[in-house]
Amino acid sequence: MKKFILKLLLPITIVIGIFSLALTQSSYYRKISKSQELINRVYNQIFSTYVHQIDPEAFTKAAINGITEKLDPFTEFMVDDEQHNINVLSKGKYGGVGIQLSYRNNTMSVVAPMDGGPAKSAGIISGDIILKVDDIDVKEYSFNEAAAKIRGEKGSTVKLTIKRFGDDDPIDFSLIRSEIIVKTVTYSGMLSKDTGYVRLNRFNRNTPFEMQNSISTLLNNDATALIFDLRDNAGGLLTSAISMLDMMTVKNTTLVSTKGRTKDSNRTFSSRRDPIIPKDVKIAILINQGSASASEIVAGSVQDLDRGIIIGQKSFGKGLVQTQYSFDEKRSIKITTARYYIPSGRFIQKRDYIDNKYIMNASDEDSIFTTIGGRTVYGNGGITPDSTIEPSTMKSLTSQYWRSGYFYSFSQENKHHYASFKSVLNDDSLLDKFKNYTESKESVDLPGEKELNIVIEKISELDSTDIRANDALNLLSDFYDREEDKRRESEQDEIRELILLEFAGLFNGTEGRLKQALKNDETVQVALDVLSNSSSYQASLSSTENFEN
Repeated sequence: MKKFILKLLLPITIVIGIFSLALTQSSYYRKISKSQELINRVYNQIFSTYVHQIDPEAFTKAAINGITEKLDPFTEFMVDDEQHNINVLSKGKYGGVGIQLSYRNNTMSVVAPMDGGPAKSAGIISGDIILKVDDIDVKEYSFNEAAAKIRGEKGSTVKLTIKRFGDDDPIDFSLIRSEIIVKTVTYSGMLSKDTGYVRLNRFNRNTPFEMQNSISTLLNNDATALIFDLRDNAGGLLTSAISMLDMMTVKNTTLVSTKGRTKDSNRTFSSRRDPIIPKDVKIAILINQGSASASEIVAGSVQDLDRGIIIGQKSFGKGLVQTQYSFDEKRSIKITTARYYIPSGRFIQKRDYIDNKYIMNASDEDSIFTTIGGRTVYGNGGITPDSTIEPSTMKSLTSQYWRSGYFYSFSQENKHHYASFKSVLNDDSLLDKFKNYTESKESVDLPGEKELNIVIEKISELDSTDIRANDALNLLSDFYDREEDKRRESEQDEIRELILLEFAGLFNGTEGRLKQALKNDETVQVALDVLSNSSSYQASLSSTENFEN
């Protein structure tokens, strides 16, 4: 009898549970319907009675932005050129002229023309300053707007007006836009006889192909250790991150999972093929505060699986999945639809990404996890490195020169005096030339000097004839003059390095600048040291130290 009652109660309980869920869902959708009705009534009332006639497109965009701003930072409504970055990630290409742009000191300039692109073929060079786009001064636009004006449909024409140091008159270039393939590996090469290096700046459609080529080349050069530099890599396509992990992890290993409200949002991704990197090849991943999303998935998975060591600074903390929904050719919305979880189960997103008052199903997250080898890690957002390298800060005078843009402007204005970057390296008078250049510009202020200048001005207003006051102020001014000379001398190595960095970029583009920067990169040097010492490397992977994320 009891068994019969139990058998009877079980389906009844299930039916009640389903019925209760249906009621809950029905109530939820009734609330949504009422909210939509209210929005429509307010919208119609505004358009029919407001004192001014409202632009429907502009107002609707503002209204939608007002809604998305209440959600997480990555949910956004996109129109026209706002979709450019999405297209670059998903297609790995765009219509343009093939130039890398920089915007500093209120000036738009060419970092480097891309090989084979219309700009380089026409004769545009690194350091050229863009004055106009289609005869309109770039100062009329924001940087993003000006960059969007230079991009365009393949086969269309754009006119760029260029200022080049060494030429008195501006130069006009009429360029026919072509299909530009976006490179994601900005540099790869051997840093020592047995350690290879790959710098990856984003994850897009081209990343797996570029990474495989780079890794294969380094392994063919007898690399027994690899450094993957993901610093300032803001992420991109999840599929490309999975493909990168495929190259270094055992087949059928769980790499990342996503969890959301819809069926399509709940997925588990595992390595799908045998790795191309042998298991005895040591791996180091470099990250910093600018490493986000797909970069954190790669770094976090490598850490959780004890496949390599993580070096640098704690990463950004973006563990949310976005899905793009298009309304038409020009308009779409990117919505956060799921959350990333790496192999240990960690959720890497910073907490409080949305105000909980909007959430009906908020839940507590676990905070303690373990790697496959048993190391304890904490899920508090971001990835904390196995070895943390604090970023170095610029010294006082060097920092003031950098803030004033003197390194960049000096290299731009003097590039035409040199035949190559090698001739810059061999110039023993480089620092003297830079000193003369800075002395011809507005002087920079050391700590406290700005306040002194204010005091001098105020005392001059009170009594410019007071000899004692003037003598005291002159003594202080002389002190700062001597101090600037002393600091210029003590900081000359750092000053020279930053000058060389700018010249390297002007002569050899992004790759040249990066190669020069690596020579004095402390994080890279630490990675080289650990990878060259098998005992240190294994100790890092078997440490019982706790890593808090």
